[in-house]
Parts: sequence; structure tokens; C-alpha cells
Amino acid sequence: MQRPHFSLAMGLALLALGLLMLSPDARAELRSRRTGERQNLAPNDPRVQRAAQAAVASYNMGSNSLYYFRDTNVIKAESQLVAGIKYYLTVDMESTECRKTRVSGDHMDLTTCPLATGVQQEVRALAPGQPHAEPKALSL
Repeated sequence: MQRPHFSLAMGLALLALGLLMLSPDARAELRSRRTGERQNLAPNDPRVQRAAQAAVASYNMGSNSLYYFRDTNVIKAESQLVAGIKYYLTVDMESTECRKTRVSGDHMDLTTCPLATGVQQEVRALAPGQPHAEPKALSL
């Protein structure tokens, strides 16, 4: 009967030892983060780029424009850990010369679409990090 308590005590001791072995910078970073607090991300982070693509796709589906928009620059990116990861993005978008048609549907490769001149807007988007969740884009 003493074995389960010994295993638990040994596991806790190893965990404490592992935490003590972290560098002071790593320990300070762990203490400084709070659950639910937004964290700045680099605009070129692959997670940010995927979230931006999902937000642009959602924007294009909900837009009444005859042409597709595509993101040209991620201005600001933040993540927030709640029930999942949420990405808060501020993105520059420009209209393309590619028309929306029933044939293309949602499968248009926007990177091949030339940009139209003079049609640009800044969009703030909230993109959930779960692949099954629908991103919501808000135009400001």
C-alpha cells in the first residue's frame, strides 16, 4: 500500500526539480503570463499567416463585392488562450482582379490573383485557432 504514495511523492519531487532547473528568464516568463491575457505575435508567424488566410476567406464569403480580396500585410497580431486559441488580427487587404463566380467557389488561390488598383481597406479580424471553428471578420 505504500507504493502509490511513494510514486506520487517521487513524481512531485521530479516536477519540482524540473521547475527549479528552468532558467530565471523562463521562470519569469511563466509567472508573467496570465490565462486569458493577450500576447503579441510576430506578423510573419506561420500561425498568424494561417489565421489571416482563414479570416480573408471568411471575409470574401460574407462580402457582397464582385471581386475577391486578399491580405497584403498583417499590421498587428495577438493571441489569447481561452477555451482554445483566438487570434486577433489587423490586416491590410486589397481587392483583386479575380471575380467571384460559382465555378471558383471557395477554392480560389488568391495568391495568383493580380491586385486591383486603388481598392484597399484595413480589417480587424477575430480568428479562432480551432480548425473546425468559423473565423469572423469585422470590417472597420
